[in-house]
Amino acid sequence: MTMIPDKMHTNPQPDKIFKQNQQQLRTPVENCSEILALLNAQGIITSVSSSISTILGHTSDAIVGAQIESLLHPDDIDTIRQVFSTIAQTPGESLSAEYRLCHQDGSWRRCEGSITNFLQTPGMETLVASFRAIAEHRPTLPLYAMRKDDFAHFVQFYETDDFLLDILSNFIGAGLASSEPCIVIATQAHREGLEQQLKANGLDLDTAAARDIYLSLDADEVLSQFMEHDLPVPERFSEVMGKVLVQASKGQKRLLIFGEMVAQLWARGNSTAAIQLETLWNKLYNAHPSFSLLCAYPMYNFTGETYRQLFNEICHQHSQVIPDEHYTLLPNLDERLRAIALLQQQANSLENEIMERKEVEARFQRLFESNLIGVFLSDFDGIFLDANDAFLDLLGYTRAEMQAGILQRDTLTPPEFQHLSVQAVQALQEKGSSGTYEKEYLHKSGRRIPVLIAVTRIEQTDTCIGFVLNISERKELDKRKDEFISIASHELKTPVTSLKGFLGLLQRLLGAPQGEAREKGLYYLARMDAQINKLTKLINDLLDLSKIQTGKLAYQEERFDLRALAQEIVENTQGTTQTHHIQLEGIARVEVFGDRDRIGQVLINLLNNGIKYSPQAGKILVRVVKDQQTVTVSVQDFGIGIAKKHQQKIFERFYQINDAETKTYLGLGIGLHISCEIIKRHGGQMWVESEKGYGATFYFSLPLT
Repeated sequence: MTMIPDKMHTNPQPDKIFKQNQQQLRTPVENCSEILALLNAQGIITSVSSSISTILGHTSDAIVGAQIESLLHPDDIDTIRQVFSTIAQTPGESLSAEYRLCHQDGSWRRCEGSITNFLQTPGMETLVASFRAIAEHRPTLPLYAMRKDDFAHFVQFYETDDFLLDILSNFIGAGLASSEPCIVIATQAHREGLEQQLKANGLDLDTAAARDIYLSLDADEVLSQFMEHDLPVPERFSEVMGKVLVQASKGQKRLLIFGEMVAQLWARGNSTAAIQLETLWNKLYNAHPSFSLLCAYPMYNFTGETYRQLFNEICHQHSQVIPDEHYTLLPNLDERLRAIALLQQQANSLENEIMERKEVEARFQRLFESNLIGVFLSDFDGIFLDANDAFLDLLGYTRAEMQAGILQRDTLTPPEFQHLSVQAVQALQEKGSSGTYEKEYLHKSGRRIPVLIAVTRIEQTDTCIGFVLNISERKELDKRKDEFISIASHELKTPVTSLKGFLGLLQRLLGAPQGEAREKGLYYLARMDAQINKLTKLINDLLDLSKIQTGKLAYQEERFDLRALAQEIVENTQGTTQTHHIQLEGIARVEVFGDRDRIGQVLINLLNNGIKYSPQAGKILVRVVKDQQTVTVSVQDFGIGIAKKHQQKIFERFYQINDAETKTYLGLGIGLHISCEIIKRHGGQMWVESEKGYGATFYFSLPLT
């Protein structure tokens, strides 16, 4: 089987049929030497000409409704499927091929057929197939010799002159046998070798030359007519070759041309001129009759990486690429041509696949570069081959340092985590994936960065792609939770221990004299009440924190005087401290809308903190000020202050300042978080201004009603 792609179907009889409507198409064609059939997209025959009975012995009625594959030789079924697959992609596309069709008597008839896609043509919506019987002994022509009335530019690669001469004798010989004009522009050695084979095949070259259907020209002599400064001059090329084409074609027949001028330029090391000449051949078709041009390059001219890009460029200049003799070991020319046709289709599919892969790579590159988590490529030895900015920023290194080979897995991994890297590499080699695990990387500054990492192996390579998530914040939160549990346990244990001790004292006092026992009992009860209040506040804070996290903290909103609330809270807090004087300043009255008790809770927390963290000071200032839209309350102490690095974080849940001075003041790290959330719930803001050693001023603002 030989399959020939055509851009246009040019058989004159089908051309007339294609112009008719679908009803006319379904009228059988009588007295036709060809079988004309209409097929649907599934390959089912919907109409067939009565000539099928003459050629294959079947009646039309028996064939309509059958699958076209049911008529084909089993070895040709893949061919028809390839044809269907190819033409279905392009409306109007036509493919010609040779098939063996089944005669009614069970024998096989060799036919030449073409199928054209009119599925997308309104009023037709069909595939048109035509078949005609051919002689069994007819010589099989090369793929490039079968192209009809269309420009075809082929390139044949070869390794031996004998193989090239076999191809040429088949190409030129088939053309001369069909009385098609043939032009050979080649080296003297190849022209002489070709003529010997053509004559051995029984062709009369003298008669062919006398009839002007065979023209043999020396490649170097033709080149000299249009080359200047080692480059082809386009105008002179068109003039010289135009005259040759007109002389040979006489404006009637399609031409077959073998040109070896490009190969001569390539052999001289002038690849630029060779590619330019290929381009000029392509342009020449626009001004002259249809022709098929075969070029040939010896493979020894393409050794080394230097010529890879140029080799690809040559392939792109041609409509089809024919591989050299070592691409197939099939001895039969017909089988070889089938393999070549399949190879051509595979090459087209491969080109599409390459384009798709490039698109995927481009999308991956965009993802690689824009990903918020770290992404890297490495080998099994732990050398980082590439990484996105997120990964480099995480470790503090530059891209130049990575490209210099500074970034290596083992040097960036602390010793106690090295065993995890070894296990990950083993899993990658055995399973292709490391799974997800935690480890630490060493930042360029030396600090440790906890990360969550997952690595997978790129198939059929020793390259791995890894994804790295910085879990420092999660680890910090875990640490805060641990510290919170420790402190909460201590805070809960202290009042319970005190209560237990006071109860023991009260029990002993029951046996003491009445007056002394009563006085001491009242003292111990007051101390117990203070511890119970402390315990109650702690439990309430924990409940509030839980409700805030679930969004269930209740608010009873109403209009109230914020200045009056501040006055009340100041007076109540003043009654609990003998060490500090709390001074209230600001406006006389300001009304807001919110939960009075919750805002009072915030003020109490800020005042208690001010007293707690200013043990050497004796004053706390509370101010209430307003502008046109908000009212702002501030609580200022003159104590130990807060460093800049902590001022944003102290409002986070469980956050504890860990410097030595602050650690002496135990707390759960939830009071400011609860206060901040309450203020946010009221549409306000909370912040702090402080310097280490100079006290702190906490602010919260609320919108005016």
